[in-house]
Amino acid sequence: MKRCWDAIPFQNGCDVSTGPVTRPDLSQKVQKRLRWPLALTRGGMVLERLWQAGWPLATVGLVAIALAGFGGLRGWAVSAPLGLVALTCLIFAARRFIWPTSGHALRRLDDSLTGHPIATLQDDQATGVDDVASAGLWQAHQDRMLARLDDVQPVAPDLRVARKDPFALRLIAATGAVVAIGFGPWQSGTTTGTTGAAAPVAASWEGWIEPPSYTGKPSLYLDDQPDGALTIPKDSRLTLRKYGDLNALGFAGSILDNDANAGPSLTHRITRSGTLSINGPETRDWMITALEDTPPSVRPNGPLTRQLNGDFTLGFVASDDYGVTSGEVIITLLLDDITRDHGLTIAPEPRPEVTVDLPLPYRGARTLIEGVLQENLTEHPYAGLPVTLTFQTQDGAKQVGDSEPYPMTLPARRFLDPFAKTLIEQRRDLLWNRANARRVSQVLRATLVHPEELSLPEGIYLQLRGVIRRLEAGLDFTEVASGVPGELRDEIAQVLWDVAVELEDGQLDDARARMEEAHRRLEQAMRDGATPEELAELMDEYRDAMRDYMEQLAQQEPQGDPNAPQPDNLIELSQSDLDAMMDQIEELMRKGRTDEAMQMLEQMRRMMENMQASRGGEGQRPGEGAREELRETMRQQQGLSDQAFRDLQEQGQGQGSQAGESEGNEGRDGGQGRGQSHDGAGGEQGQTGEGGGQEGPESLGGGGDDPGSSLADRQRALQDQLNAQRRNLPGAGDPAGQAAREALDEAGRAMGQAAEALDEGDIPEALNQQADAMEAMREGLRQFDEAMANQQAQQEGQQGGNPGDSESASTQDPLGRSQTGRGGANQTDNPLGDTDETYRRAEELMQELRKRSGETDRPELERDYLKRLLDQF
Repeated sequence: MKRCWDAIPFQNGCDVSTGPVTRPDLSQKVQKRLRWPLALTRGGMVLERLWQAGWPLATVGLVAIALAGFGGLRGWAVSAPLGLVALTCLIFAARRFIWPTSGHALRRLDDSLTGHPIATLQDDQATGVDDVASAGLWQAHQDRMLARLDDVQPVAPDLRVARKDPFALRLIAATGAVVAIGFGPWQSGTTTGTTGAAAPVAASWEGWIEPPSYTGKPSLYLDDQPDGALTIPKDSRLTLRKYGDLNALGFAGSILDNDANAGPSLTHRITRSGTLSINGPETRDWMITALEDTPPSVRPNGPLTRQLNGDFTLGFVASDDYGVTSGEVIITLLLDDITRDHGLTIAPEPRPEVTVDLPLPYRGARTLIEGVLQENLTEHPYAGLPVTLTFQTQDGAKQVGDSEPYPMTLPARRFLDPFAKTLIEQRRDLLWNRANARRVSQVLRATLVHPEELSLPEGIYLQLRGVIRRLEAGLDFTEVASGVPGELRDEIAQVLWDVAVELEDGQLDDARARMEEAHRRLEQAMRDGATPEELAELMDEYRDAMRDYMEQLAQQEPQGDPNAPQPDNLIELSQSDLDAMMDQIEELMRKGRTDEAMQMLEQMRRMMENMQASRGGEGQRPGEGAREELRETMRQQQGLSDQAFRDLQEQGQGQGSQAGESEGNEGRDGGQGRGQSHDGAGGEQGQTGEGGGQEGPESLGGGGDDPGSSLADRQRALQDQLNAQRRNLPGAGDPAGQAAREALDEAGRAMGQAAEALDEGDIPEALNQQADAMEAMREGLRQFDEAMANQQAQQEGQQGGNPGDSESASTQDPLGRSQTGRGGANQTDNPLGDTDETYRRAEELMQELRKRSGETDRPELERDYLKRLLDQF
């Protein structure tokens, strides 16, 4: 059966409205276990019911404390309404509060336990009282419930009232009370009238200085700053406040105005240096120094660089004590420096200043900026005209700093096509002043009189005719001397620009045409004196066009009769050879040797006209072109050795030698005999006596007459030429061909060592190395001829022909020597020529060497060299 506790509202039909019922008895053991948990639970319930009913009254009390702390309860106007609200809250709390009994506490404690063990211990067995098994089961149940009371804990009170106070008034009041208690002056008077005197409050102050925001400096709290010197930026804001007895404190100083003590607070902008004092119980003094904000500074930095397309770059350096906020470049036209001809004879139309923003860093400090101005103003009317650049920067104080005017010619796009140049010039005149419109239309009409001679791309002629018609129509419409309207002028200027760009950058479908156009543009730029940056850009364009042309040649199938004879001047070149020549041309341009670069460029053009891809053609005799190139290289090496020998002689004469030349020697440019040129063209040129008909080492970077060309540079050029020939040498699969490559490789190393000796001024060592190179080249040529002969014999054997009937046999004399100079040659061929003049010349040289080596009045250095040279022959 269930039992009801006293003062517990309705529980399972039990009614307590008639009064408390007798509390069921608990055993002493249970009461002992529940003593403290039950007492604490009941105390928590008292606190909970007090707070739930009295939180409005507590809120009113906290509000009263906050008002009292800040002097808000000085009269009935505030205290009376507040007291009425407090009384209402007190009545409301008294009506709602119910004192908790022990039964309430016991019920809450029992509800917090699993299975309600307290209620179970107060129950009696309803059925089966006389049954032993039922009684044992009931007792076991009672024991289990009793065991659950071992860990019983008191129940915490529920103090949450957020649902009843959605605006958190209690928290606002509590915050105000805490602030009033901690910081309030507590100046509340009596609440019974207005005649009560306020409680005295101690005087206090606070102040701070805020520098301008653009300086990035922190604010200074004056109470933390020691007395004495204090440095701050100019225009900082000073704020001072008094608390308590206003008459007990005073602000003074030369930086303040006369009415500094007019009120409890002061705000002042510091514009000058001076003193600041706080007079009161504790006097404070500072000597304020207001730092002036210096204007920013800016200047150009570094050289001006420009590109072929009109891009230009110019470095600059800008600085400011607190940081640069913005910057720009002002471009001004220099009328006095302009050549006033053609369409520039009349005055220009007024135009606004051209301004370009300076690039500034987005992050980091801007106190020192080293940047680069990069712009492209090729379409502006001032392009190609003298202007000045004025750099201008601004700081946070709106102060402006200017640089000195930087004079320059505003970079314009360089047009290499003649007709495109004409269009750009007319566009410039039209933009200079629209009054030039009639002159521009006349010039364009005259230019297009014979359009077939201009070879204009499709559609260009019609566009230009449309430009002429629109210009003439605009002139007829205005009928004034001011020219065409501004909008029409700008539209026509844009059309002229687009047509000129299309003519300049028009895409050529044929790779050879693109290469020729790139060659023409590069040559024209070199004649016009283009900048190194522009030449480098055109050089890259030429490289790409030549590479495309080489790839196109490599992909083409051989056409025509493969057995047809090829011309004798056929040249075999690979991409590596062309790249080497291009590198040498570019090096000459960098050194300012433009004439030599143009000569090499022209020679390269002639070679490209007769060039065949390095794969070789079937109709050409194997190795014929390679053999001729090797022979020419040997001639050039012999001429270079002769020139080095004459330099050695001149050194000996400079040291005081009394020895003279032989009677037939005509000096540095004569050689031994009239035909021996000192520019290195030996061999056949020396035989003819007139300079010969073949090209000498000028094709490698300049002749001997050029003072800018050195022996070491020419020696390295010969080495590069020999290396290129060795890489493209046929007969790689033959042992003799491999031996020829090794011999030429040895010759190349000897040339390199000779160049190093020439750099060091050791001419005798250079002559020794050159002699070794010549000997190795002769051996390489002999091995190469043998490899070519073996290759031809193998081809004839595979075709089933009789070697005795071959063309090679018919072109050789009975001694096996070539009669025509074509085809393979055996080891008896002379690589320097097939005439008796060669042997006669060699004998003369040997006699001269023996004669000079026996002259005791010659320098010892020269005589030692001559002896070593004779030992080799």
